[in-house]
Amino acid sequence: MNNKILLVSLVLMIGAIAVMSWKVKSASVLGATAGGVRISLSTNPNPLRPGQATFTIEVRSAEDKPVDNASVSFDLNMTTMNMGTQQGRATSKGKGQYIATGNLSMRGPWRVRTTVIMPNGGIENKDFLINVP
Repeated sequence: MNNKILLVSLVLMIGAIAVMSWKVKSASVLGATAGGVRISLSTNPNPLRPGQATFTIEVRSAEDKPVDNASVSFDLNMTTMNMGTQQGRATSKGKGQYIATGNLSMRGPWRVRTTVIMPNGGIENKDFLINVP
């Protein structure tokens, strides 16, 4: 019985490692529609590596127009280990783009949680999972 439990645990660990090792090939695939609003995320560098990273959060309306004058904030934390949460506001660069920076202190899976307060007061949230290979 213990061998079966050990085997199941090993298979689950290998599966978890495989899921955590996925790599973002193109930041353009990181997008979502929330309440008709499209929020996407791109990173620099891409692919990511440990250290400082810049995140570009793009906000577009249901009509696919850039949303300026929104308030965009973010939380950044590692999903498999408590490395602390980095929080801040993204700076508007115009044309619906907002820039944020964070420190990806080690390899592995991270989550960028975005909160967008639209000019009309509506709130849109979107989480992005990224990986530092």
